[in-house]
Amino acid sequence: MPSFPFRSFAPLAAALALTGCGATYQPGRAAAFQLDASASIDDEDIRKAFEARPQLPGQIHLAYYTFDPAVAKDLDAALAAIPGVVSVYRIPALMVSGQRRIDEQSPWGGWGGGAGRDVTVKKLRLFAARAHADALVVVDHGYRTGGVNGLAVLDILLLPILFMPFVDTTVEGYAEGFLIDVRNGYLYGQVSEDDKRGQAFAQIYARSAESLAAEQWVTLRGALTSDLAKLVAGERARGAALPAVTAVPAPGSPGGAAGKP
Repeated sequence: MPSFPFRSFAPLAAALALTGCGATYQPGRAAAFQLDASASIDDEDIRKAFEARPQLPGQIHLAYYTFDPAVAKDLDAALAAIPGVVSVYRIPALMVSGQRRIDEQSPWGGWGGGAGRDVTVKKLRLFAARAHADALVVVDHGYRTGGVNGLAVLDILLLPILFMPFVDTTVEGYAEGFLIDVRNGYLYGQVSEDDKRGQAFAQIYARSAESLAAEQWVTLRGALTSDLAKLVAGERARGAALPAVTAVPAPGSPGGAAGKP
């Protein structure tokens, strides 16, 4: 039986090093996102959720939090362009989850986060309220790349590596946002966009997955902000059409029913 020297596999190893075996880009891994901490949810929270009403004003001061700091500057401009938004405040990750821009202890490299802390809507609403914002937007973004495909096993010699379509440049990405009222926690809605592009069988000269991911984010950002603009317009109109509600005094309060002795 013929034997192959280990150096015969050097081109394959080099190709794998160049292309990688696929990766998932999901920032903010150290921060666990919860709508609200389950330990603190009680009947009063549920009652308030039922009573919450849409109340977006004509001019909206907006606060937002993103789990991907790398796209924050893009979101600053994109959210500011939504009709009716007069100011945008970015809630820093450091204040919410303890996520630092660069953390040497993070296994994920730059934009690490160490141990991190839970991120809840109540906490984000508090920071938004401190900035006197009317609405809060929570944005998540990530993508998964292909890496190499099954043809990589044939790249034992240099010549096939140069011409064999063994690279998988597909990029599956998403962006989603939640629009929430700062004052009463009313959930106006959720918008979500998905995008997939690239080639499952591409040569080493093809555009890299990272380049496609950057291009993909531009598309996702445009679609996401367009969806948010429609959501804002619709919820503002719906809130204006609702009849005013007169608050009912609690028992024992001035104007309310007397409480039990």
